[in-house]
Amino acid sequence: MKITRTDWKYVVDTLMFLCMVGIVLIGLLMGFVIPEGRLGPGQSKYFMGVHRHQWGDIHLYLSLAFTVLVIVHLVLAWSWSKGKAKSIFGKAWKTAMGLTVLAALLVPLVFWIAASKNDPAYAEFGEGKGDQGRQVLDGDRHLQEPLNKAASEAPTGASAAGAITGRMTLREVGRTTGIEAKDIAARLGLPADASLDETLGRLRQTYAFEIQAVRDAVAKLLQEKRPPWPR
Repeated sequence: MKITRTDWKYVVDTLMFLCMVGIVLIGLLMGFVIPEGRLGPGQSKYFMGVHRHQWGDIHLYLSLAFTVLVIVHLVLAWSWSKGKAKSIFGKAWKTAMGLTVLAALLVPLVFWIAASKNDPAYAEFGEGKGDQGRQVLDGDRHLQEPLNKAASEAPTGASAAGAITGRMTLREVGRTTGIEAKDIAARLGLPADASLDETLGRLRQTYAFEIQAVRDAVAKLLQEKRPPWPR
């Protein structure tokens, strides 16, 4: 059986439809179901076991696939598109098609113009400047009071414990707080073969612990490390 141009058009159009449905559904999921920014009590950025950032990655991949399929679709339908443009716009068909492409490229610019600039409502989500502005998992921006207090009273280097986030590894937490990474892992009850170079966000998916448990463990280890007050 010989595959015709029409067959290819059918396959491409079907794949475009599937990508478009996926893009729309994930967009609605991220817009109305999975919270962003800081989390309130009982909230989670996981949906069906997949984190918001992962859904965002899937959304990006589907968008890239859809873009490629649109290009293939236009190549396959070029003769029809050119003929229809000629029948509608006559000699100005090239200009009309060029303006259509230009309009498509200007769509992101329109949304940029419409968006508020430097909106203070988003200030708490990070400035986007290096590590200080990184988005973190599940609202891991602030430690509880015990950890902040312990960090401020602990030896040099422990004051940076407030930077513990889901994107850090146990080894990075150890360097930041002055606590041995293996001691933190042991306090969390992780197996001996648990990676010290994997992010906490990924480790929590494997070993089912909360980032807050890391904070609590570090807070206790910091308190234990402090020398007793002289009597």
